[in-house]
Amino acid sequence: MQFKKKLIYSGIVSIVILIISMSIPIVPCRIAPRVPSPIYKWILCSLNSNITNNANLIKEYFGYTTSLIGAKTIILFISFIVTMWFFHLITRKRKKF
Repeated sequence: MQFKKKLIYSGIVSIVILIISMSIPIVPCRIAPRVPSPIYKWILCSLNSNITNNANLIKEYFGYTTSLIGAKTIILFISFIVTMWFFHLITRKRKKF
C-alpha cells in the first residue's frame, strides 16, 4: 500500500472515530466534584458539546485536559497514529533471503 493511501485511509478512520465518539461514550475521562482536594473517578465520556456540563463537576478527558477541543485533537491524533501503525504492519513487504 502506498504511503499516500495510508494517509488518506488513516485520516478517514480518524474522522469516523471522532464522529462516533461524539455520540457514544468511548473516551476515558475522570470526574470529580469542585472541592479543594477532589477524588477523581474514571468513567467513559462522550465528546458531544450539546450535553451540558454540571458546574459542580470537573471533567478531565484522558486525564489530561478539561477542554473539549483538546480532547477532540487528542482522539484524532491517537487514532491517526494507531491506524498508520496498523496499516504499516499489515502492508509491509517481507524481505526475501
